[in-house]
Amino acid sequence: MLGLEEIIGLELISSDARVIGTIEGVGMDLVGWKVRALKVGLRRGMEDAAGARKRVFGVSKIYVKTGEMQSVSDAVIMRRPLSALGEIIEPDGDNLTPAGAFMGMRVICANAAFVGNVDNVFIDTDREWSIPYVQVKLDRDAMDQLALQRTFMASSLIPIRTSDVEAIGEMVILRINMDELRASLGRQEPQAVQA
Repeated sequence: MLGLEEIIGLELISSDARVIGTIEGVGMDLVGWKVRALKVGLRRGMEDAAGARKRVFGVSKIYVKTGEMQSVSDAVIMRRPLSALGEIIEPDGDNLTPAGAFMGMRVICANAAFVGNVDNVFIDTDREWSIPYVQVKLDRDAMDQLALQRTFMASSLIPIRTSDVEAIGEMVILRINMDELRASLGRQEPQAVQA
């Protein structure tokens, strides 16, 4: 499982070893909790292959379908060659939720208790780019209510299962209360818990 910050900045490479560009963001489906597309800043000269307009200043950006990705590690490799790039562009990319719009959203429990703010997204690239957890930077009062130990240097970060999200609008509302959240933290997968 990867955090969003581990994907941003990676190069997108075609199966025939051509650098397409750099990943600048993701397009998320917050109903199905999946990353549907990668927002890529095209390398100069790749505009024609992508069917994108050449820009005088800055770089052209496209959304590429995540279902067309073969592997993710130090780079993201597509399943297809450069010649197929135009076929795997997500035309609906602008209608997906950009990660930047989701980061920082307030998170509250079902009983209206403020938990904190969205700090990161965990992406399981092996399971259709699903988003099983979001990471939340806890509010001071929430730390006390959850009976978590405060640290001097860092604020506590907790994972919250996306299955516990009830609604998303101007904030994230959980379907569980603070007591249920405390209980769920004791059952989290160790790799997803970060404090």
